[in-house]
Amino acid sequence: MISSNWIKGVLLVIICTFSLSSTVILAAKNHPKPLPTYQYLDVYNNYLQPIATAIDYHSGLIYLFNYDKDKLITVEPTSLFGWPGNVPLQHTLVFPEGDKILITTDNTAEHSAYIVILKVKNINWDAGTTLLEVEATIAVDNPGTPAEFPFVEPVNNVQNIPHWLVGRGTTQIHGPTILPYSDFVYLTELTSDRVRVFNHKTNELVSGVDPIVIPDYTEQTHGIMFNKSGTIGLGTGYFFDNSLIDVYKPNRQTGELQTIGQIKLGDEERHAAFTHFVYWLDERYAVTASMQLDKTSLTSVNTKQIIPPSVWLLDTLEGTAKKIINHTNNANGAGIFRSPSDLAVVNGKLYIAEEDSLDFTFANDGYISVFDLTDRNKPRFLKRLKPGRELPNGYAVAHTISPTPDNRFLIVASWVSGYVLKIDTETDTVVKAWGPNDGLTKPHGICTAGGLR
Repeated sequence: MISSNWIKGVLLVIICTFSLSSTVILAAKNHPKPLPTYQYLDVYNNYLQPIATAIDYHSGLIYLFNYDKDKLITVEPTSLFGWPGNVPLQHTLVFPEGDKILITTDNTAEHSAYIVILKVKNINWDAGTTLLEVEATIAVDNPGTPAEFPFVEPVNNVQNIPHWLVGRGTTQIHGPTILPYSDFVYLTELTSDRVRVFNHKTNELVSGVDPIVIPDYTEQTHGIMFNKSGTIGLGTGYFFDNSLIDVYKPNRQTGELQTIGQIKLGDEERHAAFTHFVYWLDERYAVTASMQLDKTSLTSVNTKQIIPPSVWLLDTLEGTAKKIINHTNNANGAGIFRSPSDLAVVNGKLYIAEEDSLDFTFANDGYISVFDLTDRNKPRFLKRLKPGRELPNGYAVAHTISPTPDNRFLIVASWVSGYVLKIDTETDTVVKAWGPNDGLTKPHGICTAGGLR
């Protein structure tokens, strides 16, 4: 058997010299020609695809983006045979080959919350068509299951308790994440204390493991993010006054999670709270950002101050957190201006999605801030992309960031103002914007093939 690496070498010689011996030519004819990594066929295969996926909160549509060709295809999922019905969509996860898309839904009075697996049979980007099949639909609760958010109310005129967070009163399936070197995807029920474990090879919840419920750990988690080796997972505290990052050791054979400990952002007297995402820098260190502005009715009497929106460096070996970026009170300040939800580190730079979503004036604006992270202990502010300037007019609530696998672009979604942006990380400029003129209303759950989430 001739190896694929040998064949690639043969083809390279063909390209460079335009001549080969008859023996080599015969060998090339007798074996499949490998697909170069820079070519992407419309018929999907085993190669990484330049695709990002999202859903629309308002319309219930599914979006497929090609970030190489700047193409968009919109799918009406209720037209697919086997789709469970008129259900509110939540998140997406697209696998690296682009051949399978996972969609999560919320619960309704008539429907369970679901995990829906779509098989991608074909995409023709130039024609704007796609062939999708519902491969599996997995119910994860009973219809009408209520949310289990702790009761919370404002205690000052700084920290609001917005209806978009606590007002939706049924099960919500968030944060799908791939565990590397395994068959498992982890999802979290933000509205409860359950972590769901899904086998993406068999399309089943993992019997004997799912659901995972660990008191004081799994409540109001927005995804468990794993390092690239799949040896450590970090869970967020996506709710008011939750200042803990949960640390887990996953079992890649069974899907079980073992608790290692918790990392507190601050201390009992002064702490930061409400984290949406964790981004790994390497196998040991990660960064996260806190969104909470001030105290609420859940704040402990021992807490003298809630540290306002900030960025923290997590050391999973020592179990410590260090604040590396402070809050700023103006859009030109060298800190965090609005509540930061997602963040990503590519090409030595830290990108932060800042959203105006937690105070008493909802969605006036939204920003994307950029910091030099050459020294992870001392980030240096570079710029802040602003609405009406670097960002589209009316842009608000930058929510989710998903880097492309080569780190050349960031795909950023705003579920409030209706935009999905493609940002060039070499120039830190928006080079493509899909928005209301393209039919987008409330895009959410963006995921780029090749990432873990």
